[in-house]
Amino acid sequence: MDYLFREYLAWIAENHEFYMELKEHESMLYDRFLPIYAVLDHVYREVKSDKMQFDGDLKRIFNVGLEFLHEQFDSCKLYLDTKFQGDLHAFLEYDAIVNDILFVEDVRYELVEKQAKYDEKKLEDLLDRLEAILDEKAEIDENIGVYVDSVIKDVIGEAEFELYGIIDIFMDVAETFGLYLFEDEEIVLGKDI
Repeated sequence: MDYLFREYLAWIAENHEFYMELKEHESMLYDRFLPIYAVLDHVYREVKSDKMQFDGDLKRIFNVGLEFLHEQFDSCKLYLDTKFQGDLHAFLEYDAIVNDILFVEDVRYELVEKQAKYDEKKLEDLLDRLEAILDEKAEIDENIGVYVDSVIKDVIGEAEFELYGIIDIFMDVAETFGLYLFEDEEIVLGKDI
């Protein structure tokens, strides 16, 4: 068995319960991780049933996804333990802020990867503000998402930069595999004619 699969199974054993709690409580963090988790699960099952070859590209995709899940779940669990003393329900009241922090970290990663010029101070100030909301258990402004987006836009500035992060990539990979994760269900009221 490939070491990546052993690592994946270890990750599942360690994080499945927490991930299912996020799903049960309809946390936006569940939706954030779904594209990566769904692709990894699909690849694992298809390779194990000999329907797919675990070649170089697939291994790279699997490795990147697994690394992403490790880092982001570790961050979430760290916030859960340090800021909310393990109280999942209190943590979930601030899942939007945690999601924003993870998003800002994703943006920073993409900027560094692309060696783009950006205002590091503004990005740090944004992270500090988001962290302060968690520390103080402050009321969450309903426009915080708009604020985060505007700061990110300001940080990036006039740079020729298109944010296309790991989650976006995994959404595309999921669709390539025929996994349409966020399709709206059509609801028909009344009788079909």
